Amino acid sequence: MRLKFGVATIATTFLVLVMGTASATAATQAGNSCVGNDGTSGATLMNLSNAPGNPLPATIPSSGVISKWTFNVTSEIESGIYSQALKIFRATGAPQQYQVIGESAQGSLSGGLNTFLTRIPVRAGDLIGNNGLFAGKPFVIYCETGDPGDRFGVFDGNPTPGSIATTVVEEEGLQVPITVFVEPDSDNDGYGDETQDACPQSAALQTPCPPVTLSSSTQVKKGSVTVIVTSSTAAPVTVKGVAKLGKGKKAKLNGGTQNLVPGTLSKFRLFFTKGLKNKLKELPPSKKLTLKVTVSGTSVAGAVTTKTLKLKLKGQGPKS
Repeated sequence: MRLKFGVATIATTFLVLVMGTASATAATQAGNSCVGNDGTSGATLMNLSNAPGNPLPATIPSSGVISKWTFNVTSEIESGIYSQALKIFRATGAPQQYQVIGESAQGSLSGGLNTFLTRIPVRAGDLIGNNGLFAGKPFVIYCETGDPGDRFGVFDGNPTPGSIATTVVEEEGLQVPITVFVEPDSDNDGYGDETQDACPQSAALQTPCPPVTLSSSTQVKKGSVTVIVTSSTAAPVTVKGVAKLGKGKKAKLNGGTQNLVPGTLSKFRLFFTKGLKNKLKELPPSKKLTLKVTVSGTSVAGAVTTKTLKLKLKGQGPKS
């Protein structure tokens, strides 16, 4: 059944349906790759189900961000006159009632497969729809498949993002020719991890995750060393020390881990072990023992920056 809303359907520029095939897995795509071959004015459409055997799910398969969408249309249309916009809907729980979650900009169409970039956060189960323009006037394009498994819902007019709309009719044998690409969003910042977010480990950043730059100084006291550290970015920082005592023995010192705030001074204490104290008491003041101190910071991306300090501990024994 061809839809009409008071204005005659323009079908002369649309030809027969041609089915396409998906180029990636259903885990990252949803929608329908049919070729738009018909249209009507004054409506917004929403995919409800795909015919059995369609390789793509009709609804969004997993939460994330739509970063790209395609619109397939017959090659017979004239370029630059038609445009379509992607719209995303979410069921409210009431019969035939949906909230508009987001929409893309209008994308100008040429015959064949059209690809557009966008950024729309979605949840699993959200539904895909479209509306559009023909020569500046409302006109929405769809596929006439004839398969009763293909179903879409129809909204009157163009419901805006955030609004709640009710479908006025549901049609069989018709479908929305849109495929969406959903990227994961591990930090929930509304940017797709694969192409839109260069630092998916931090919701505060979409640019590349900055490395940790460390600055440090030391204060040697009897029985311990204080290490003062600053970090260029918020990061967990660990300070450790090791000293060779001879005959294969080592003294291992642990200053612990602190979550540093950029620009602030943080103190780490390395307390000498009993073995290190005894070794220093055996050495005359003219000799020294090397304490190797490592300061390690981990960026949000997991990259580790390590700074190494070598301290000379003066012997505390009797003069030789």
